[in-house]
Amino acid sequence: MKGIELDKPMIKGFAVAESEDIKALQDRWAVGTRERLIFDLALYIGAARADLAKLGRKNIKGDLLIYERQKSGVKARVPLTPELRAVIDRTPEIATAFILTEKGKPFKAESLGNKFGDAARSAGMDARLRGLRKAFSVYWSEKEATTHQIAAMAGHMSLSEVERYTRAADRESMAKLLMGVV
Repeated sequence: MKGIELDKPMIKGFAVAESEDIKALQDRWAVGTRERLIFDLALYIGAARADLAKLGRKNIKGDLLIYERQKSGVKARVPLTPELRAVIDRTPEIATAFILTEKGKPFKAESLGNKFGDAARSAGMDARLRGLRKAFSVYWSEKEATTHQIAAMAGHMSLSEVERYTRAADRESMAKLLMGVV
């Protein structure tokens, strides 16, 4: 077997939430619904479902939302953009987490993923929560954030993770930015 190389299968990974997906979900689920809250927070925070399920006002420190990623222990620091602030302002202030079940308890990660998966399918969206995490990175890439800045916001351990996520960035927009044409 020495010297034999095997072909590695191409792994497509999770679908990135494209602008059409985002619009479809926003059209399907009105602001104020649990489904829309999950979507908005996932998109604007870029957290994995295990982290998203636990986030609450306790994670706000000044102009940042800071949390330790369950998967890696790396701290993520997300700027409180006007869009994110508006979503947070619509959540109950007394809750332990931003997203609560029908019984008023924080979601378990798997249940949160399933709830969003159902909402996404209902809107005709292929992407799931992981796709919104990727869309978060793409968004910041297109806003000219550096790979290091995106890594800090998303709590990535390596720059290669960010590069893998941002490969889906709008190549045309990136080229226009580089050429100074906006």
